[in-house]
Amino acid sequence: MEFGLAPVIPAQDRCLPVDEVFASMLPDPGLLRGRTIGCVGPAAMSLALALAARAVLAGSWLAAIGVPMLGVDAAIELGVLSSRLVIVDADGGPSVWADRVAAAADGFELIVTRPPGGAERIAGKIRTRLQARGVVMLVVGPTTPGVACDLEFTTTSVSWEGLGQGHGYLFGRRAVVRAGGRRQPRPVECELWLPGQNGHVELIEPVLGDVAPVIELSRAG
Repeated sequence: MEFGLAPVIPAQDRCLPVDEVFASMLPDPGLLRGRTIGCVGPAAMSLALALAARAVLAGSWLAAIGVPMLGVDAAIELGVLSSRLVIVDADGGPSVWADRVAAAADGFELIVTRPPGGAERIAGKIRTRLQARGVVMLVVGPTTPGVACDLEFTTTSVSWEGLGQGHGYLFGRRAVVRAGGRRQPRPVECELWLPGQNGHVELIEPVLGDVAPVIELSRAG
């Protein structure tokens, strides 16, 4: 597989638009072209779609590669235009995934994907190609070794609301969303409806800055 380079993108076109809910969580005025953004946690797929929705509405094309868990109805509900969403199967191992992501980089500005196991060796070259093409890659699920994310959005404290004692209906899902990573040294977080009663992402609690870093403690003995 060969990976070429594209001309430098003008500065005024370096960011794809993002929903205002996420705007204050990003270090740039939108999704900076060429960036890799990780989405993890129980609502990772919904988060990735919500991050991409505004850019798709503005005219960008979104390729969903190797993410069979993506539901078209859910994507539409979160604001993604089905007419600009292309779902691509990536069964066949790392080489098939890499070929399809590399091909999508020539025609799509956004890619939602989940690298398969064993993609570590090719991940760096794929990332270089996406950077050269100015493509934003949203990686759903645990980060694959070798896929270095510039930013990582994590969903926690996820709960559906609307059901009573055996009756009622679900009208929304609450989630705390945290943004951090090597491109954002000071993590921020907020609470969102993901989605809300109208089907779109909505702010519940404003962004909180300087959030204490998450520290994983190993079990003693």
